[in-house]
Amino acid sequence: MPLIIRFTLFLFLTIPATAQPFQALWLSTSPGPTTPNSWHCFRHSTTLTALPKRALARIAVDSKYWLWVNGKQVVYEGGLKRGPNPRDTYYDEVDLAPYLQPGRNSVAVLVWFWGGKGFSHNNSGQAGLIFDCETDSGPLFPKFGWKAQPHPAYEPSQLPKPNFRLSEPNIRFNAQHDVPGWQTATYDDNAWPRALIVGRAGTAPWGLLAPRPIPLFRNYGLKNYVRTVRKSGQAGKPDTLVATLPYDCHASPVLTVKAAAGQRITIGSDTYYMGAMGQDSLYTNGAEYITRAGLQTYESLGWLSGHEIRYALPKGVEVVNVQYRETGYNAAFAGSFRCNDPLLNRLWQKAQRTLYLNMRDNFMDCPDRERAQWAGDAALQMGQTFYALDSNATALGRKLYLNLADWQRPDSVIYNPVPESDWKNELPVHSLMPLFESWRYFRHTRDTATLRHIYPAMRRYLALWKPDSTGRLNYRKGGWDWGDWGTNQDMVLIQHGWYVLALQTAMHTADLLRQPTHRAEYQQKHDRIVTFLNSPACWNGQAYRDSASRQPTDDRANALMVLAGVADSAKYSALSRVFATQQYASPYMEKFVLESLIQMNRLPQAIARMKARYKAMTNSRLSTLWELWEYDDRPGVAHGNSGYNHGWSGGPLLLLSEYVAGLSPGERLGTYRIFPQLGGLTSVSASMPATSGLLAMQLNKTPAALTMTVTVPARVSATVGVPLSGLAGKRVLCNGKPLAETPAVRFVEKNSRYYIVEVPAGTYRFGVM
Repeated sequence: MPLIIRFTLFLFLTIPATAQPFQALWLSTSPGPTTPNSWHCFRHSTTLTALPKRALARIAVDSKYWLWVNGKQVVYEGGLKRGPNPRDTYYDEVDLAPYLQPGRNSVAVLVWFWGGKGFSHNNSGQAGLIFDCETDSGPLFPKFGWKAQPHPAYEPSQLPKPNFRLSEPNIRFNAQHDVPGWQTATYDDNAWPRALIVGRAGTAPWGLLAPRPIPLFRNYGLKNYVRTVRKSGQAGKPDTLVATLPYDCHASPVLTVKAAAGQRITIGSDTYYMGAMGQDSLYTNGAEYITRAGLQTYESLGWLSGHEIRYALPKGVEVVNVQYRETGYNAAFAGSFRCNDPLLNRLWQKAQRTLYLNMRDNFMDCPDRERAQWAGDAALQMGQTFYALDSNATALGRKLYLNLADWQRPDSVIYNPVPESDWKNELPVHSLMPLFESWRYFRHTRDTATLRHIYPAMRRYLALWKPDSTGRLNYRKGGWDWGDWGTNQDMVLIQHGWYVLALQTAMHTADLLRQPTHRAEYQQKHDRIVTFLNSPACWNGQAYRDSASRQPTDDRANALMVLAGVADSAKYSALSRVFATQQYASPYMEKFVLESLIQMNRLPQAIARMKARYKAMTNSRLSTLWELWEYDDRPGVAHGNSGYNHGWSGGPLLLLSEYVAGLSPGERLGTYRIFPQLGGLTSVSASMPATSGLLAMQLNKTPAALTMTVTVPARVSATVGVPLSGLAGKRVLCNGKPLAETPAVRFVEKNSRYYIVEVPAGTYRFGVM
């Protein structure tokens, strides 16, 4: 069983450039620039008379590695895409002590060097391995004893190259040139050359070494497909074995066949070709396998994504078995949501699946076309993790913000996606949005260290905008003037809206970090911009719109005015009519339209709009949510250039958990709020991971009464709002008794909507009669 490491996030520590000096050296199989898409084998052996209690290996590569100790696989796909900044590289930490034995011990490392550009990885130009393993008695595998050679079975792929956004190349493995058993403890490597020493830790082209900020990936092991069907190819074409996955996942294909030597098998998912945009052919990743003679098993180590894995097989190839290995980010599904509306339940569950699938080295917009950390998409996903996954997921949100700050350009521009080696363009609103959302990250984690780390970058970036005498900001087009997919984008108001929201986060952060001068500066700028946005230049009495615009009123821009507090309650009736008639937002911006309706206390309208807009993808046979509102999900239909799995589409998950179920963090670490809003629903049950367990609520309502059960885990307290709206009865009981007879429950206040109490850890059954 490969190693599964439980990751603990040290929220209040800043990532150092290196934890302690590395004694090991960078190793390679060649002295200079390395052939792209090449694989390299490294081996080392040593003899132990006594076993160490701990043998912490620190391992860094460009780009990925697989690790075996004494023939047992310990790490399946180690390494993180480069890097923490434009210069440096991450390293992994793995304790090898459980895999060591008295006597001879061997370690084998397979390194995959990508060597290309893309939207999610910074290519160093040279394959390298640094393996530093220290014990109390000294280095476990001394730096001068390594053997290494390129793996001869991996060859240049003959498949169409993946589109330019993807950093990962295709894989081609020719079994006729394999080196059987080279990972095992008994393999004889005496004929192998010594590994070349190509640099010390901290030197170019790999730079300084930073500890991996997220857990090693989870290996779920080999699994069987739901079903397989072999379809005969016509007119000399190969057969196609269609293998159906139970849901969209990160799948590494495995096959066992009997074949003559030299037969070419190609492997891809149902999203292998996603159509084209002009001359941009949207191929994703695929694999090739060239058979040797006889019975053989092959596992393609690169992961694919989709609902089907498709094997193209020459006629003479006999399939004995096919499987797949599921891997993914090391976080467990944790939160939940259910209500009396089945469509909303399916929507929440699909959003959870979509979220998880778009997490690995970083948050991804999609797991097929790009795998890139577009910051607006990523920040929206980050907010969902607090309701859908366990605390391991928090580390990926922290990494997002560290990346944005540490990749900031010298001209103060925060750009994305990062990390990257093929894109330097600024998308202003896609950089402002995650800065705003960083306060959500803080509310859930109370991670002051990360806010302190990113604050200087935030401040420098916000200074690039300056209001004129009216409060209007200088408009920044950046390298890509993008606000959303879809038509009728009021870009002037969209940019102003995101800027005001980001400025509000800057004010909160300045308060947190005790920067009163900064706070006053932000407040003054904020008030001037709000005055401009409420002037006739932007507000016409019925809606917010740039007075120079000739397009229809934009629902996105008006939503941002509500969320930023630009619109006061006197405007809510007019704005609710805007949201009843205008539907231009993509699934990305739709989250903010729905949230603005909730903020205006129009939850029934928000739920109705949510159900109408998400109905098609919620009822789809697919397990994930789409990038856009329309998608032909019929089996066998060619895909367009938009995908059926997109991380930005899961906004309803957060809205249903935070507002309908009413679960949210309190003002201090270990405190929470439970203030449900039914919006026409009659039952809701939900949970979210808290600092020491699951915080849960269950509510049922009839016209005459309401029951609500709240479970607060150990070492946690909660402020609970028992809903009163729409109920004939107003008498509140706890565990069947008047509140005065329940000493653990402290009364706070009663208003027209809620009966509010504070409770420590425990289970409480409230009733309104």
